[in-house]
Amino acid sequence: MQKISKTFSTEGVDISLEALLQAREDRAFLQQQLLAKHQQTLLSFTLTAVGSVKKNELYDYLFAKGLENLTACFNRLNIKPIEALIRPLETGHEALFVLPIEAATLKSEMIALEDSSPLSRLWDFDVIDKNGKLLSRAEFDFPPRSCLLCEQEAKVCARHRTHAIDEILAEMQNRAQAVYFAERIAELAYKALLKEVYLSPKPGLVDLENNGSHQDMTVQIFEQSAEALRPYFMQFVLKGMATYKVDISQILSQIRPLGMLAEKAMYQATRNVNTHKGAIFAFGLVCTAIGRLYAQNKPYDVTAICHLVAEMTQGICGELKHYPKDQPLTAGVRFYQQYGLTGARGEAESGFILVQQALAMLQSHQDKSFEHQLQIALLFFMQHNQDTNVVNRAGMSGLSFVQTEAVKRLENKEILQNATALTQSLRELDQACVKQNISCGGSADLVALTAFFLSL
Repeated sequence: MQKISKTFSTEGVDISLEALLQAREDRAFLQQQLLAKHQQTLLSFTLTAVGSVKKNELYDYLFAKGLENLTACFNRLNIKPIEALIRPLETGHEALFVLPIEAATLKSEMIALEDSSPLSRLWDFDVIDKNGKLLSRAEFDFPPRSCLLCEQEAKVCARHRTHAIDEILAEMQNRAQAVYFAERIAELAYKALLKEVYLSPKPGLVDLENNGSHQDMTVQIFEQSAEALRPYFMQFVLKGMATYKVDISQILSQIRPLGMLAEKAMYQATRNVNTHKGAIFAFGLVCTAIGRLYAQNKPYDVTAICHLVAEMTQGICGELKHYPKDQPLTAGVRFYQQYGLTGARGEAESGFILVQQALAMLQSHQDKSFEHQLQIALLFFMQHNQDTNVVNRAGMSGLSFVQTEAVKRLENKEILQNATALTQSLRELDQACVKQNISCGGSADLVALTAFFLSL
């Protein structure tokens, strides 16, 4: 945890009350100028900043995150600011945006944004219509914003000074640290997906040398997919934090809607190509587990993460056994009924036992490059993983072929230990897999997970 955690400095210049009042007047004057100039909806963004210091490392981070979220919101709404003023002042961060959108529509979006993140309670978004009217939450049947520390109305607590400034700052620090941590985990997951697709050669899979057995996939599509999924990995971590007190048996149902949103984002980015559906499932579980462990102040080592995933998914394979007869038959259900294969569900319910075994095996290969280690791990998964992606394309005979070829290379130390020889051998196997239309997609997901754990 020490490698990823961060404490934000709260040191800064003390600002006088006179300077704060003058800054407020200046902001109001700017707002009137922009309204008169453009006669369009105006958005004013400031921070909830307590104490006499209004600009420091903590507030800089909170402001940057708010701007990121606003940019994402503008992109989603397909609008561009007509004019924008970004002002990280010593008297407090502020930003003004003139936007070509109805004020009521924007206010609804800002209300949603104010409830979207652990940091959102620290953001203040004021929407002013073209006539200068400030829109309130009450107009949209939303209650006043609650206090950062309790369930009371924020204005009431502020008026009565219910909470000490140090107490409020500590809560701000905790929230910023949590989001920072979630961002770092999401970044590692994102990079792990890239490391997997860049690993070359990979038998039958998309890599930097060719597209393997896939006619509809390229490295670029995988890159676009990974980029689209990065914010969802962060959301999985935050969801794990937010539900850390919820019974472990309820977590899977809590995160499934988020997984569906991630899949939707993937398909939008790839134009309906399934690049990372298995990875969304695996990384969604792992990121949620890490968030839960973080919130419980427990170590998030591989063993703890995998044990928690096993607990979260306990009984998930039973869904295959008791699949409703009136529902469409999926490939996973069909393979379970025909061959008893549990696929990605079985791996998760086992606590990713194959990944744990691969990591243990790689302990004896630490002298090798990261890419060389991942190639060895790929062969290990090809040998042991009951890959339903292979079965879907080439049947059980195709799975037997993959397993046999993997064993040959794992048992040949002259090839396994020599990076050049192993690369050439994998290139030959790639050609054989392409001829049989074989793609070890399930094993590729486990390689990405292995790369993530090695990086973690």
